Amino acid sequence: MADEFPPPGPPHPAPMADGGEPPPPWADLPIHIVRGIASRLLCKIDRRFGEGVCRSWREAFLQVGPPPPPLPLLVVANAGEHAFHCVPSNWRTHPIPIPMPRFAHHRYFGSYDGGWLFLSISQSSRHGLHNINKNVNSKRFRFSLPDQRLYQIRPTTAEADKFIVIVAATLSCQPTEPGCVAAGIIDLHSFPDHPRYIAFWKIGDKSIPAMNQEPEVVEDLLYSGHGAGAFLFLTNGEHIREFPQPIFPPPGTAKRVRNELYFKPRGDDGGGGRPVLARYLVESRDELLMVVRLGTRKSCTARPRRGRSQSPPPPPPTPTSAFQVFQREDQKVKSINDIDGVVRVEHSWIKLADLGGRMLFVGRGCSRSYEAADGYPGMEGVYFLDDRSFYDRTTVFKNDDKRKYHRSDIGKWSGSPPQVRHCLPEQGPRKPPLRFGFSPK
Repeated sequence: MADEFPPPGPPHPAPMADGGEPPPPWADLPIHIVRGIASRLLCKIDRRFGEGVCRSWREAFLQVGPPPPPLPLLVVANAGEHAFHCVPSNWRTHPIPIPMPRFAHHRYFGSYDGGWLFLSISQSSRHGLHNINKNVNSKRFRFSLPDQRLYQIRPTTAEADKFIVIVAATLSCQPTEPGCVAAGIIDLHSFPDHPRYIAFWKIGDKSIPAMNQEPEVVEDLLYSGHGAGAFLFLTNGEHIREFPQPIFPPPGTAKRVRNELYFKPRGDDGGGGRPVLARYLVESRDELLMVVRLGTRKSCTARPRRGRSQSPPPPPPTPTSAFQVFQREDQKVKSINDIDGVVRVEHSWIKLADLGGRMLFVGRGCSRSYEAADGYPGMEGVYFLDDRSFYDRTTVFKNDDKRKYHRSDIGKWSGSPPQVRHCLPEQGPRKPPLRFGFSPK
């Protein structure tokens, strides 16, 4: 991929048909040149368009091995229309003929493997899960998500409802599989400036079940399939709240107790005093990573006003300046003062010297890791979205003319040498937020 990110080009033209059309002037290119072109097209959609140029190109393309495993597409919505930006194609748009929900005011808040997108049709309500690989009119590939959270007023009284906003979500497995559990970070309509809640529900639930949980200042979530499986939530103190499966145990079965994993303070770790804009969890090579996003040195964070909620204020609109990647390390320690010799586990975040060939796509609840060695030479880096709206708790409640979403801070960070390159222009501040959606099949 080119080192610089020019403005994304126009969509690919439709391929020529073979029936009765004169051959294009490049149909007589030597076959070794055409094969060289095919080998440099890393995206399978680009390959399909190349095969459609003419019969001789199709024959040459078929002699080249298959493209590498697909990478996530960047899904951009504008007034009900969608564009799919492709990283291997230098962020070009692809005209993918797939049915997408056509809602002018929707908001994306996550994605999941297999083409699933989490969205809210009315910004703060009508949450849903749609599959971009399947017919959007099929009920099997559309699910409504809860808009309310049950809570117990008193132990002896009935449950009541509170309206919620889901700001990030993930799944334990494909939503079409039995026993799928969803987890999310939610806001309450009535207390939008309070710390957020951790929530769990089963696919098909109309409301989020009442759970005895205090608000949490959490930044990201992830489902880990190791062992019996567990949902992991990352706090702004860089600790982890672990919720093992089963989240909803069968009747007569005890529920697993959540684990509080406290990590040693890691200090600045070479951040140079730059503010932390966001933190993400991602699994890579069977290890848990924390990706820290840094802003510019000039930024500052305002303190919450006395008497108000202690939830973190929105960070300043500073561009991303760097990333740091840390790996979880667990060390068993025997306490000297414990006569029983109880062994406890200490948790630490160890900074990685480099990415080691990783391609990290970070987004709340949907971060994924890929390998440059799998056919993407020179593409090691951290690919990121503009998710500043995550911290502006009131955005979803504003009128259309006052609601602002930004998309200028999107791009790639390369660790060697360290540099950030942005890929999309701002295009106005009121566009719906965008997501990394996973590549259509």
